[in-house]
Amino acid sequence: MQSQPEARKTKISASIAVIILVSLSLGAIVGYYISYLPILIEIHNLESQLSTLNQRIDSLQTSSILPSIIGENHSLPLLFDQVRPSVVVVKGLIQNRDFFGRIYYTQVQGSGFICNFDGQMIILTNYHVVADTNSINITFINEKEYSASIIGSNPKADLAVLSTDAPKDDFKPLEIISSLTLRVGDSVIVVGTPYGLEGSMSVGIVSALNRTLTTEEYSIDNVIQTTAPLNPGNSGGPLLNDKGQVVGIVTGVVQESQGIGFAIPSDIVLANIEEII
Repeated sequence: MQSQPEARKTKISASIAVIILVSLSLGAIVGYYISYLPILIEIHNLESQLSTLNQRIDSLQTSSILPSIIGENHSLPLLFDQVRPSVVVVKGLIQNRDFFGRIYYTQVQGSGFICNFDGQMIILTNYHVVADTNSINITFINEKEYSASIIGSNPKADLAVLSTDAPKDDFKPLEIISSLTLRVGDSVIVVGTPYGLEGSMSVGIVSALNRTLTTEEYSIDNVIQTTAPLNPGNSGGPLLNDKGQVVGIVTGVVQESQGIGFAIPSDIVLANIEEII
């Protein structure tokens, strides 16, 4: 009869021990939660801030960055419509002879653009586009094609000046301004005929100034480096600022590269036109 109280006492002690353990466990959990509550709140706040920041970035990409690329008063479609009529396709035929002495012709193609130099409508392009050609044709935006002739050229500046007898209404000259207005990071636009695809536009920035472009035949100093995508057929086309003004002439691209193209500064172009004409 005396063993029953001891058994009850043991059960009560075990129950108390379980309650104490449970209480200690709950206390530890509550204490852990309370001690880390500020951290959890901070993490939640950071997640909320990150979500807000991502929304702002998405908004900036569509509302702020694009206007900074194309200018405050222009949109890319409007800018394209503004300059496209001034850009022409330049085609030339080069005479060759095969192994048996028979004559055959290969066609070269590039771009050019119209400008007004002291009241005279001229077409500017690269020298390497028309070099060694037997005949040259110019195609305007209305798809009308006219023969052209070389007024003058400077191979060392990779510049050629052309004239054609197209109707006056076909001439829509672009404005040429000083390339000294350019800064690294400025947006630029190229319109031309890459791979024969007429009226193609690409957009980039000025990635560097005062580069030296060296070829097998000549070296040009102070050229503009740009990220605007360039391909064969873009040569001779205009490099434009965000207002549609000419700041250079596309001259070349580093083969097998991405975003490394070059243009002759408009200041060099203007200086050479005065000597050529």
